[in-house]
Amino acid sequence: MTLSEALQKHLPIGPEAARQLVRQGSVWDGERKKRLKDETMAIAGQLLRVDRPKFTIQEYELLPEEIKYEDRDLLIVFKRGGVPVQPTPYSDIDNLLHGVQKYYDGLSLRYRAAPINRLDLPAQGLVFFTKNKRSEIALHRQFQERKIRKRYLAATQVFAGVQPSYIIRSALEWQGSCKSALTYVRFCRESSGRYFFLVFPQSGRTHQIRRHFQEKVAPLAGDVRYGHCTPGAELWLLCFHYSFRHPVSSKKIMVSFLPETWRAAMDLPEPVK
Repeated sequence: MTLSEALQKHLPIGPEAARQLVRQGSVWDGERKKRLKDETMAIAGQLLRVDRPKFTIQEYELLPEEIKYEDRDLLIVFKRGGVPVQPTPYSDIDNLLHGVQKYYDGLSLRYRAAPINRLDLPAQGLVFFTKNKRSEIALHRQFQERKIRKRYLAATQVFAGVQPSYIIRSALEWQGSCKSALTYVRFCRESSGRYFFLVFPQSGRTHQIRRHFQEKVAPLAGDVRYGHCTPGAELWLLCFHYSFRHPVSSKKIMVSFLPETWRAAMDLPEPVK
C-alpha cells in the first residue's frame, strides 16, 4: 500500500486530497518525527500522523516588492501579518522560509536559507536571512550580543491616562522558563481612533512587546491572545527599522519600511521620492 492509498483508506479522502496533504507537508512519520513527502512510498504497518489544517494551505511566494535589502551576503524581507516565518506542523510550504529558499534556488544559490530573527505569526515586519555561513554566524552573534538596534511601531485603542513614555521591566515566563525582559516605549501620536507608540525592545523574549503592553500600557489593537479581540483581527505591531553593522564589510546599515496601511492610519505624509 502506498502512502496516498493509506491516507485515502484511513481518513477517508480522495486521491487529490491525499496528494495535497503530502505535498503541503501535513503527513508525518509518527515514530521518526519527519515529514513524508513521497505519496508513492510503500507503507506497511507504519504509524502515521496527519496534521490537517482547518484552512486551505497556499504555497508562499516571495514577491519582489517584499525584498527591502539585498546584497551578496544578506537578504532582508518584509513579512506580512499571518505568514509564519518557519514551517508549522500543518505545512512546510506556506511560510517565509520556504519562499526565500525558492528565491535562492532561482538564483542558483546553493545555500540553505535560515531566518536570523523571528516575528510573531500575526505581526508584520523585517526578517533577516543570509546567503553564506560567515554572514549567518556574524549576524547571530550581533543579535545575541544585542548590537543590532530595532524599532517597532505598535497601536492600541485610545485609553485614559496615556503617558509620554514607559520603561517596562519584568520577568516573562515561556514554556517553563522565566527570563527578565526590558522594553522602552514612547508615545507617538493619536490618529484614526488609536494611540501609536514607538517601541524599543532591549531583549528578545517571546511575545515580549505584546505582553508588556498588556501589563503596563494597554493591549495592542487586534491582539487576540493578550487582548479582547475576536479571531481574525489584524494585530497592530510592526517591526519597521533595523540598524546594524554589515557582517562582512562592517559598514553601518539602516533598513526601514513603513507599509502604506500604517502610513495612512497614522496620517503621515507621503515620503519624498
